[in-house]
Parts: sequence; C-alpha cells; structure tokens
Amino acid sequence: MLSVEIATSTPCYLGIDDGYFDVNLKKLNRNAKTALIGIVTCRGRFVDLFIDKITIDGLDGTISASRILSKALTLYPIYIVFFDGVTYAGFNIIDPRRLYSIFNTAFAVIFRHQLDLYKIFKALKEHFNDYAYRYSIIEYIYKQSFEVKVDGTKIRVYALGLSLELISRHIEKARRVFIEPYPLRVADRLASLIGRILMNKNI
Repeated sequence: MLSVEIATSTPCYLGIDDGYFDVNLKKLNRNAKTALIGIVTCRGRFVDLFIDKITIDGLDGTISASRILSKALTLYPIYIVFFDGVTYAGFNIIDPRRLYSIFNTAFAVIFRHQLDLYKIFKALKEHFNDYAYRYSIIEYIYKQSFEVKVDGTKIRVYALGLSLELISRHIEKARRVFIEPYPLRVADRLASLIGRILMNKNI
C-alpha cells in the first residue's frame, strides 16, 4: 500500500472485473458466486486489492461494486474507475449510473468488442423473467458509448463525470502494452485466479 503522503497527492485509477466461474456451477447452487475484484494503481504501479463476491446471473453486481468503491475511495484519490462492460458473472449487471449518483467520481465503461444487442436480448428473454430490466441497462450504456482509438485500435467507451476526450487520454495513460487500462488487466487476471479458488471451495 502506498504511504499516506503519496496516496493523497497522486491521482489513482481503480479497475473492476469479475472472476472465473464454471457455467455448470449454477445448476448445483442457484446462489453460486464468483469474485469481483477492484485493483488500484497509482503512478502505473499496483498498490492495492479489494475483493468482494458477486452472484452468478444475479442482480447484486452494483451493490458489490459499491462496497469496493466505498473502501477504495476512502483510502485513495481515485480519479477514474474503469469497468470492463456492464455484465459480470454471466448476466449480472453493474449500473455505472447508480454508482455515479452515489459516489460522484468519474467512471469509464470500456467495450473492447462490438455487442450484438439482438443476441443479448434474445438470450436474456430466454433465461430471465426480468430480462427487460437487464437489457435496458446494457442497451442504454452501450448506445451511449462512443468509439475511440487507442494506439490505432478501436474500442467503445461510456464516460461519466469527465469528458470522453479526457477519459480517452487517461485510458492511454493508464495502459501499458495492452489496449485496456493496466488496472483492468490486473483485475481480470487476479479475479480469474480468485474465482477459481472460490469455485473449488463451492462458495
């Protein structure tokens, strides 16, 4: 963890991503969970890790993310929170608009690939009674995202709290070799590892 002096004077980034899960696990346990991980980086260095749980195909994603945010924002001057899309642990949802209304910090939802909204709607309708609610969030965030280029590669970004131009600059600043920001990449790797541990413990 960074010293208090550095942590209070250096803008930091938070990346949130979900862990690995076996698609068959939900058949054995309808409340099966995987990891939701928050990674804080400051000055391009990993400095802290926050772990929560998220229900596979549940609706506790926003609440789980809010617990991570509450802890991280208390300890670090988080400048931007990065999300890898809005669906986690299957079709659980994290709604950045709700989080923004609570924490009033900048959020960037990154879509590294184009979404097929029709296929998503069809899949949701086949498996969820509340498909309309879940789809409305996915559709809104995706349609309000804009295409940007990061080192020549096109991604889509939904920005809250800062202009798209400024957030795009920080995406470039926060990344290393890869397209996604460094905290998101670390969150993805650690969440997958922790998710496998949770799965093996049947949590």
